[in-house]
Amino acid sequence: MSISNHAQSVTTIGLLRRLARDRWRKHLGSYILAFGLMAVVAGATAGSAWMMKNVINKIFVEQNREAAVWIPLIIVGLFVAKGFASYFQEITISRIGNRIVSDMQKRMFDHLLRMDVASYQRLASADLISRITHSATAAREMLNTVTVSIGRDLLTLVGLVFVMVAQDPLMFAVAGTVGPIAYFGLSRLTKQVKHSAGRELRSTANIVGIIRETVQGIRIVKAFQLESASRKRMFDAIETTERIGNRLVRIQASVNPMIETLGGFAIALVVFYAGWRNISSAEAPGQFFAFVTALLLASDPARRLSRLHLNLAINAQIVRTMYELLDTPVSEHDEPDLPALAVAKGHIALRDVIFAYDEAKPVLTGLTLDVPAGRTTALVGTSGGGKSTIFNLLLRFWNPQSGVIAIDGQAISAVKLVSLRRHIALVSQDAFLFEGSVRDNIRAGMEQATDADIEAAARAAHADLFIRGLPQGYDTPVGELGSQISGGQRQRISIARAFLKNAPIILLDEATSALDSETEQQIQLAIDELTNGRTTVVIAHRLSTVMKADLIHVIDAGRAIESGTHAELLAHDGIYARLYRMQFADHRTSGCATAAAGTAG
Repeated sequence: MSISNHAQSVTTIGLLRRLARDRWRKHLGSYILAFGLMAVVAGATAGSAWMMKNVINKIFVEQNREAAVWIPLIIVGLFVAKGFASYFQEITISRIGNRIVSDMQKRMFDHLLRMDVASYQRLASADLISRITHSATAAREMLNTVTVSIGRDLLTLVGLVFVMVAQDPLMFAVAGTVGPIAYFGLSRLTKQVKHSAGRELRSTANIVGIIRETVQGIRIVKAFQLESASRKRMFDAIETTERIGNRLVRIQASVNPMIETLGGFAIALVVFYAGWRNISSAEAPGQFFAFVTALLLASDPARRLSRLHLNLAINAQIVRTMYELLDTPVSEHDEPDLPALAVAKGHIALRDVIFAYDEAKPVLTGLTLDVPAGRTTALVGTSGGGKSTIFNLLLRFWNPQSGVIAIDGQAISAVKLVSLRRHIALVSQDAFLFEGSVRDNIRAGMEQATDADIEAAARAAHADLFIRGLPQGYDTPVGELGSQISGGQRQRISIARAFLKNAPIILLDEATSALDSETEQQIQLAIDELTNGRTTVVIAHRLSTVMKADLIHVIDAGRAIESGTHAELLAHDGIYARLYRMQFADHRTSGCATAAAGTAG
């Protein structure tokens, strides 16, 4: 599965229509209020232009003293109403916009959580971050831009056009001769801006990806002296984004001089025509001043409306990525009538399971094996044999192409996913910690747990002593990805998390492979307590950690080719016995070398 391409084929107007269906209905009352306020702004602007005829004719031509009093009062009233309406309209639109950002980001994140693990392996994290952070803001800008453009600028322009037509229709026709030229110019600019906006979005996502890799891989960057290469890569990405941004600015900035130039031509034509007519007929100038005032006031809303299509085109490129994500089908969903998993004993059975991440490269090829209830079962074998894939299928991170996986006789594909994962606790080689305190990380997923429960779980995991020795005890921040504490401490916190979950099935994926001997012994004690009486499946490459397992399955090329206890498999003298001899031969060789070095010393 990949990100849906359906949204790519949707036009800017189509995206806007969809966005309006999603959001405008929810905020209809607030939008009606905003439109009402913007209508007041538009009416006050048009009214101030209309009053210019009376200002010139009544005050300056007729020299009417009463008009010199009431006309200024009306003008003050118009501008006060416009000021208050503008203030409340801006607040209303801003609140709607902020709510749109909040709702869309929540919606996208919720969609991400319902996507399966396979989806995350196909998508770049930088791309996902960019979509969530930028596309919701672009959605707000699209809706707010259209709302303000229609409610304020278009209504204002309509009102001013009404004033111009009412004063002199022929003069308005003269001024309108520049309209087709403006439309042609804006169409060309819109095409250019669509292309540049898409490139800018991809370039920004590239920058986010480089930052993420550098921060998370800083030890490798330092150890292999990759600073220069990282710097060059980042600087190139930044400079590319800068060039694209400058191109976008040039395109957008070209709108103003085009509109100003055409506006100058329109005013010049009006002045020429009005001057010629006034000289010919000697009519009062108030009508002309009202017209010119309306024409000048119309320049700002006309300029903003002329940029509307450009702004929509830029934001549409970003909003399109949001809908590409939201249109991607989610795989992790349960049918409402599925039963919950009921674990009485914890017996796990896999029957003829076939699975492939890539159809051309099968990983499990008819796997059949049993995991006895309440006992410890180990999965061993060479890398790539399918051991970790078994864990992925047990947790339903993926689903097999065929075959059945059952727990206590219940096919896990036929039970509610949430109930399946509630009965399984995973302790992996890479103990992942979230940003927050030690207490938060132990409590993860168990919000109802009390502080006493958390501390009891930590004691069971042999973690309480070192936690209390941290600067703030259980409230000590672990840092990004647990960077503030050691690997062994992270592992014990993850084991405490499993204790707190109290699940009947435990999955241990190389839980001690990256630790020193002393730390491994401490963690092994914690694991022994955790797995006591529970159905436990262990993946281990070091056979010394699984020799005491109740059952060992040797997994090779997607099949269980040997099964038995440690003693039985050694007696069988097959692959397990060969792996055992290889590992312990290496151990004996290392021990002899160490002893020889000590004697020589």
